[in-house]
Amino acid sequence: MADVNVDLRTFYFNRDFSEGTNESREALTQALRVDYVGQATDSLTLGASLFANVKLADDGDSANTGLLDENEDGYAKLGQIFADFSFTDTLSVKAGRWVVDTPLLNDSDSRATPSSTQAIKLSNSYESGKVYVLYSDRASGKTDSSFTKYRDGNGDSYGVALIGGDITLENGLTLTAAHGHADGFAKQTYLSAGMQVNDQVAVGLIHYIGDGEGTNTANLDANMTNVFGSYTMGNLKLSAGYQTVSGDTAYNYGWGGADDNGLMTTNAVQIMDFNNQDEDSWQLRADYTVAAVQGLSVMARHTDGEYTNAGNKVDEAETNFEMAYAVQGGALEGLNLRMRVSHVEADAYDDINEIRLIANYGF
Repeated sequence: MADVNVDLRTFYFNRDFSEGTNESREALTQALRVDYVGQATDSLTLGASLFANVKLADDGDSANTGLLDENEDGYAKLGQIFADFSFTDTLSVKAGRWVVDTPLLNDSDSRATPSSTQAIKLSNSYESGKVYVLYSDRASGKTDSSFTKYRDGNGDSYGVALIGGDITLENGLTLTAAHGHADGFAKQTYLSAGMQVNDQVAVGLIHYIGDGEGTNTANLDANMTNVFGSYTMGNLKLSAGYQTVSGDTAYNYGWGGADDNGLMTTNAVQIMDFNNQDEDSWQLRADYTVAAVQGLSVMARHTDGEYTNAGNKVDEAETNFEMAYAVQGGALEGLNLRMRVSHVEADAYDDINEIRLIANYGF
């Protein structure tokens, strides 16, 4: 038995630097993703994915849109190829290349096609959670056509080893922990706790600990904490978040490879992560499901941060607006439309106005 899914994604990206010291970035592309998953035996699942993206139009510094390669061209690659073997109903091992999603090592799908990672993962699930160990030696960025090894500042290669898991207690509290180590490059720890208190209230906390090693020692020596909560009233959800960074550096969370690793915090938003050294940031957010138009939702948020650089106070802020619509039926069922708008005001660099228009059609 096999499943084949096809997804078409049309993506328009425009980033304008209002002060004009940076070149604007603009591109329009058409992406194709074909996913195959087949059950070779009762215990063995095989998978493969083709990722391809074609340039339709571009202007300015289009190589830095995240849609085109370094030559401002499209690309194609075998983004996933893996085998997943189940020893028991709960214990399995997965090996190959795939879109990884763990707190400390994850692949981004924020552009035309996702990044992906070469890894082996042993995982075991149980009634109230799961545990896993994972090892990766190379990765491929969103616009890369090949997989490259993790390398430090001296050009020496290394691997990233992770262990993690989660558990949900009887009172509904979910605890998650992960630890990662790239020998000679960095160690990172992720801890989180979250709870749906009742139908209206949810709260959570995320904490990162990072230490650089070798050539990366001066780049990562920081902790980061994010606390957040939300209140839901019918179709409206209001959220707030606070994030703080402490230590001798910014919280630079990358593993030194081609992967597009990201933060799990609420204050890591469309453009900025608010992860500078000693930075404090606050966020207010509203999500609304439009009852009068089935499939339509809107989101607005504002994140404001401040930190000190060379004795000077630095302010930065990002405001986001997003509208999403999923066609509910008829010939266009499976079509999802999204508009993402961002405005950045910052003391340390040019202000930014950005718009992303995305159309996904899956079948």
